[in-house]
Amino acid sequence: MKYSLQDQEDVERRVGRTAFFAITDSIRDTQSAIKVLAVTVTAEFGAFAMIYVSKDQVFTFLESGDTVWVYGSIGVFLAGFLTAFAVFRLLPRSFPRPFFGYTIWILSIATGLANIALFYVLLTFRMR
Repeated sequence: MKYSLQDQEDVERRVGRTAFFAITDSIRDTQSAIKVLAVTVTAEFGAFAMIYVSKDQVFTFLESGDTVWVYGSIGVFLAGFLTAFAVFRLLPRSFPRPFFGYTIWILSIATGLANIALFYVLLTFRMR
């Protein structure tokens, strides 16, 4: 049986979606939120340190391929998204239940996009 390119893309899309929702669904309690925060905040500090210490090397790495920018942006987005998602899960639920379900996603997406903008600003502007 031969598989087409469309079948392969559908499988990849389903695996990616399932993995993403598995991560967000696993952030249920305080302990799991702190675990996610430990990983994402460490990744953020590592990325900031890389940019601060050797911005030229970061540019060389990002210019090494066409898709490196895309994967880098996805990684930066996910770090910001998961950080906000975990922090929001740590907050007491004083919002009405339907409002809480939508707010966590909207604020996390906005934080992920803001994280991409922050790293773009850090990479493009000269601070020295």
